[in-house]
Amino acid sequence: MEGLETKIIITLGVLLSLVVLLGITSRYLSKVAEEKGFSDHRKVYVSNFFTAGYVIVVIIILISVWDVSIQGVSIFVSSFFTLLGVAFVAQWSLLSNITGSILLFFAYPFKIGDYIRIQDGGENSVEGKIINITLFNIRILTDDGVDIAYPNNLALQKPIKKIK
Repeated sequence: MEGLETKIIITLGVLLSLVVLLGITSRYLSKVAEEKGFSDHRKVYVSNFFTAGYVIVVIIILISVWDVSIQGVSIFVSSFFTLLGVAFVAQWSLLSNITGSILLFFAYPFKIGDYIRIQDGGENSVEGKIINITLFNIRILTDDGVDIAYPNNLALQKPIKKIK
């Protein structure tokens, strides 16, 4: 019975650590979002990304603590990652846009409501007001009233000038 009690205590400790870590992350992301003037839904995108990562780590730890059959888990995990790999190869830009969204959240000095110009070489340049920054793109409203969705991965590769 002693082994079971230890596993339960470790499990509770890991789950408590997860709750504390999620709270710390949430406060930090709220602070960054407030300092940079980001919207709440943009903070939620980034928060969900971190939550998923933490949950994956907790699951791996709990599988180890509870001595779950490595063979069964490895077959499931390898199948999952194979499907995930095929999906990302088919849509490689999906992953780069999600990564771009995380980088834009922490590293870029513009926010919703700013007037910017993405310099993409001559006629391909985009200028307008940022109306939204999502997990996949920056939505820009031009002076002509055109709503343009500019992919996050491309925004990271181009010079962006904050005009207003």
